[in-house]
Amino acid sequence: MRRFFNPCGRYRRSICLLAGGSLPEPEKDQIENHLTGCAECRKFYEEMESLTVPLANWQGDFTHIQPSQVVQNRWTRAIQAAGRQSPVRKLTPAMAFREWWRDVIRPRRGFWAGLAVVWAVILAGNFSLHDQSQTRAVKSLPPLPEMVASFKDQQRILAELLTDPSAPREAARQKFFPPRPRTQRVTVLIT
Repeated sequence: MRRFFNPCGRYRRSICLLAGGSLPEPEKDQIENHLTGCAECRKFYEEMESLTVPLANWQGDFTHIQPSQVVQNRWTRAIQAAGRQSPVRKLTPAMAFREWWRDVIRPRRGFWAGLAVVWAVILAGNFSLHDQSQTRAVKSLPPLPEMVASFKDQQRILAELLTDPSAPREAARQKFFPPRPRTQRVTVLIT
């Protein structure tokens, strides 16, 4: 898509190398042919050449500049200090916590804040359920003996009311369809 809107974009790198004098000979002829036919690329080449010619001759322009002795000494000290090994500092718990905070917590503050909110919601839910479980524990105390006796009396009365006197008792009931062993079961397949 870029080449569709800018067909000369593929030549820009080579034009920059030509302006700096670094383009190899086989490509040089092709780029020069393109420059003769394209006014926009020729303008780009002239701009690049105006920038690269002063940079190419920088050694001749700046030979008179020499660093002072103070600057040279500072550079020497900096190079020597970079070569020395610094003593290993003892890691205290406060330093370890500070580094951990800086590396783990601080870059991901939004994530940790969200996690803290989730934990707060979980703890609030846990405490609210904990209060309900304590009330359930009070409700689930063993029943008093008077309550058990009253419940058994009511159960006996209800059983007497629900039983039909004409119905046979449990011992007198017959099983009309006794269970069969699995080997005698017949399965019917309908096709």
